Amino acid sequence: MANSKVETQVTWSAASSVTVSSATVVWSDAFAFNVDDMEADLQVSVDNAGTPASGDVCTVYVAYSTGDILGDSSNDFDTTEHSEFAMQLDTYATNTPGEDPARRSAPLRIAPTACKIGVSCPNAATRNMVVRARIATARSA
Repeated sequence: MANSKVETQVTWSAASSVTVSSATVVWSDAFAFNVDDMEADLQVSVDNAGTPASGDVCTVYVAYSTGDILGDSSNDFDTTEHSEFAMQLDTYATNTPGEDPARRSAPLRIAPTACKIGVSCPNAATRNMVVRARIATARSA
């Protein structure tokens, strides 16, 4: 039985990146897992639009859905404060780790039906951050 790797760009309102300009969590469009997915990884890239300073971090969350728990015919995702912490990327080069741009990968759970990626950048009101993300799944054929 052959396996394949499927890579999918995470989108924000159909765009391949999002410019975060406030400290609130910005959520991606939903990503639906395929029934044949065996494992999944998320890679996030964040690029500080200005000169990074101490505290210029991007915190990444994952909100999963196991389907329609509310019975309203749509996926119901974890709420913002109860979503899963995935990683934090620091763009201030003096910190360790810290680099601009910064990229990091983390595994995702695949048992849920779908997920959304949330990003929060506390200092983004001063220095915007451009975030991109990609999900790679290993799929049985």
